[in-house]
Amino acid sequence: MKKHKAHNQEETLLQRMQDTYSNCTTGVDGHCITCSDQALPARILSVDEACGIALVEIADEQTEVDVTLLDHLEPGDMILVHGGTGISLYTERT
Repeated sequence: MKKHKAHNQEETLLQRMQDTYSNCTTGVDGHCITCSDQALPARILSVDEACGIALVEIADEQTEVDVTLLDHLEPGDMILVHGGTGISLYTERT
C-alpha cells in the first residue's frame, strides 16, 4: 500500500511539473524556441556535492547533470533539468 501511495504522489508531481512548464513558447518540433532544448523532469539517484554533479534518471535512462544551482539535494528528489543543468527542485518532503 505504501508503495502505491508513493507512485501516485510521483505521478501527481510529474504532472504538476509538466503543467508548470507548458507555458514555454515552442516551435514546430516542440522544443523551446529560445534555446532549442526542453526541460525534463529527473529523479536524483546520487549526488556528489563536492563536484556539483548528480546522477539522475530521465525517462528510464541514467545521466549526469550539473546541480550547482540547487542546494540540499537528496536521492529521490525530483528536479527539472534543462540543457544538462538542474534548474528547479520539486520535492514533497515529509
